[in-house]
Amino acid sequence: MSDEDKRAADRHTVYMGAEITTPEGKVRSAITHDASATGLLLLTRARLEPGAKISIRVYVPGQDDKSEVVEGTVVRNHVLDANESSLWREKVAVHFDKPLPEWLTGAVVQVSEKQEQLFGKKK
Repeated sequence: MSDEDKRAADRHTVYMGAEITTPEGKVRSAITHDASATGLLLLTRARLEPGAKISIRVYVPGQDDKSEVVEGTVVRNHVLDANESSLWREKVAVHFDKPLPEWLTGAVVQVSEKQEQLFGKKK
């Protein structure tokens, strides 16, 4: 079964600022790549291994910088090569301990739609 088939919620391409708190308590910057009510894919410089429990503060643009902290587990990581990014080092997939609050799931959809209007649909 592919990862696409395993997803329990619709995934949306969306770029929002985030902060990761690592298992060691360090706070690292990140940006979301895509998100759903049950997980997300982050771009970050943090080295995070599958199985790591992390906290993520997601910032919602255009809502007075409203944010939410969610807890989750790293399910996979991928080191980016120089052709993929000069700023971020890794793509990190995270499964949330519990689904996002309804307001944040709605904000993900709204921001994704707005970004698609501004920049076009990502493939």
